[in-house]
Amino acid sequence: MIWFTWRQVRSQTVITAAALAAFGVLLLVTAGIITDLYAEVAACHSGCESVVSTFLARFRASAAFPTYLAALGAMYLLPLLLGIFGGAPLIARELESGTHRLVWNQSVTRTRWLAVRLAAGVAIAVTSTGLLSWAVTVWSQRVDSASQDRVIPLLFGSRGILPVAYALFAFLLGVTTGMLLRKVVPAIALTLALYVGSVVAMPLWVRAHLVPPVHDTIALTADNVQGLSLSPSSGQMTVVGAETANAWTVGNQTILPDGSTFTGPADLSACGPEASPTTCKEWLASLHLRQDVLYHPDSHFWPLQWAEAGLFVGLAVLLGAFCFWWVRRRIV
Repeated sequence: MIWFTWRQVRSQTVITAAALAAFGVLLLVTAGIITDLYAEVAACHSGCESVVSTFLARFRASAAFPTYLAALGAMYLLPLLLGIFGGAPLIARELESGTHRLVWNQSVTRTRWLAVRLAAGVAIAVTSTGLLSWAVTVWSQRVDSASQDRVIPLLFGSRGILPVAYALFAFLLGVTTGMLLRKVVPAIALTLALYVGSVVAMPLWVRAHLVPPVHDTIALTADNVQGLSLSPSSGQMTVVGAETANAWTVGNQTILPDGSTFTGPADLSACGPEASPTTCKEWLASLHLRQDVLYHPDSHFWPLQWAEAGLFVGLAVLLGAFCFWWVRRRIV
């Protein structure tokens, strides 16, 4: 059974290994560029803000930046590919062609057949994604250390252990959709939709609540007003303060000294169409407004990683258990 399973997955295994090896060579070639650019930052011990800014500007203009973007895309794309091309056809192909009747009438039981097939698929998904995530995380650690933005939604899912959890979930999601739909192409489409929806929904509605965010209330000054909107007819006004640096801001409200949300009314002589932005900001500063900010600092990176990875691994385990039950009880 193991030999037969290897015969079925060897092509995709070889292709995945070759792609990972090629990408690994690309990371090795460009790693020297980052090391050279980072030398000044490593030698700096105090007052390094300008040095860090210069490093990041030079990095974005270097030949390593396209690799950085490619690595970001690869970390999100690999789990999806494993789900739609590895997981979705696993059972659906057998059911669509009718070969499951022959396979399950041999000496190998349904449970053993599914266990071996899932074990092989999970091993490929976890190993390939884990190696790629480790390589990308190590390769980009100097850039992440300088920018301190790895906790923001765009980068968060492409670092650490989370891509491995994504891959495990995507693979078993594909297996489940293929088992239920019994057709490969519809299973691929549904897996694509469900996986993308799940990954997009996490930073929008779920991730911020997995770990309690830091809550700060700071004075709103003329220097940290990031944006404002004004309705001249009603005088209503919305003011947005600057987001917390080196963190993922999940809540940012402007409040009055009594704690209520500031909505105006605005002084049109200071903030009207004829007034200058400087005058408006100075008037806002005179109101003693405050920013009520909720954010996740860089120190929350690993707690959020473990919490979200645990959630997706738990979902994957439930999907796997459901597959075993369905194959043993419902498929004829």
